[in-house]
Amino acid sequence: MLIWNQLKTRAAAQPDKRALVCGETTLTYAQFTEQVENVARAWMQKGLKPGDRIALHMRNSIELATCYYACFAAGFVAVPVNTRLTPEEIAYVLEHSGAKAYLAQADLRIPTSLPSWEFDANPSDKSKSPSPVPHPDDPALLLYTSGTTARPKGVNHSQRTLAGNASYMEAWGLKSDDHTLLFTAMVHASGAIVLLISPLWMGATVTIVPVFDPAAVLDTWERSGATFLMGLPTMIRALVAEQRSRPRNITTGRSALCGGDAVPIPLQQDYAATFGHPLIEGFGMTEGLPTLVNLPGNNRPGSMGRPIGDVEIRIVDGELWMRGSGIATGYWGHPPFEDGWLKTGDLVEIDPDGFVWFRGRKKEIIVRGGSNIAPQEVEETLYKHPAVGEAGVIGEPNEYWGEVVLAYVALRQGHTATPEELIAFSKQHLAEYKCPEQILFLPVLPKGATGKVQRRALKDLRSAAAAS
Repeated sequence: MLIWNQLKTRAAAQPDKRALVCGETTLTYAQFTEQVENVARAWMQKGLKPGDRIALHMRNSIELATCYYACFAAGFVAVPVNTRLTPEEIAYVLEHSGAKAYLAQADLRIPTSLPSWEFDANPSDKSKSPSPVPHPDDPALLLYTSGTTARPKGVNHSQRTLAGNASYMEAWGLKSDDHTLLFTAMVHASGAIVLLISPLWMGATVTIVPVFDPAAVLDTWERSGATFLMGLPTMIRALVAEQRSRPRNITTGRSALCGGDAVPIPLQQDYAATFGHPLIEGFGMTEGLPTLVNLPGNNRPGSMGRPIGDVEIRIVDGELWMRGSGIATGYWGHPPFEDGWLKTGDLVEIDPDGFVWFRGRKKEIIVRGGSNIAPQEVEETLYKHPAVGEAGVIGEPNEYWGEVVLAYVALRQGHTATPEELIAFSKQHLAEYKCPEQILFLPVLPKGATGKVQRRALKDLRSAAAAS
């Protein structure tokens, strides 16, 4: 079933139930559906056609939720833009996706030749309904992820795969009478799919926190009576610390999901002791989530969990492959995944009870606080500096973030630069979370037979230095 049809079905069955809450604004299912139709009409009246990509550069809000569903209603493709990207990175997403329009909040907007609009829920002609009806397998949501290449990849989800992900959350235990607290960024898969689309699919209520701030999240939780949340490990740590510092009367929580990076057992224990309900680790990617989960009541702490719903897994040379109704169809501009199989790049083992255990990454991505960082992208930025002759980027273990970016640099002959200068230069071209935390200089960097810098050798060098 189409995501849009499901929302209309819910609105018909429960028109007065709260769908979305953000600050002082509340929309019932009937009101939200009407607003979605109005926005879809307004866009069609501007000349947009089914299949057109619409870039959405917005923070968490009811307006962003409306824009997603307006795309689903009229067959447009929503292209959320990470609010932490630099103008240079944003321009790449706009160009690569072939966006036909750019909707951005005023303080986020970058100069572009694309039609640039404000949010508008008042079409000049309200008599026209969104049409034609899109096909369930047509592109619906294009999510950009750093992945493992120098440039971000566009992960293509259809309305069918979005519905598949909603079914995974239903199998995990999310119910229509749950109340979701949404504080992860809605421009990412976790915020858009797990915490917005999936609860609305089931007819639940979603309370949106515009920007993550531990105090604001806990205050909202206390007021809203939310029962379910999902966050990255760094967010969960911040919530535990804030609650211990200034306790709120939070008694409605039923369960919480954590992923995007390893979830240490002590963190799971601290959360449960602080909030009185379990923090459950799950695994997912922009390409599909959650796909491996520890079910409530059947939790193997420290594991990635077991496949959920119709998710199938294979282990090929130690690498985890997955396919299922919630797995994306492929990458924008590339052929679909072969026979539906997503090659995750994660090395895993499976125990006799079917739980999957992470053993490392086949690909060399760096995961900082749940965000993927491609070493190549950081290296390419450093190479833009006139003093940099060679650059190699690796992940440095960090207790709080999981990993941070460490760069090795060899300077060009006759040039000078300080670590602070190169870090500041990186921040001009990259989102801050992608920038090196530390830069170390070497006369030359280790290379393989083809002349390529060997990141593995840099990791060994760093390990040897730490052990000495």
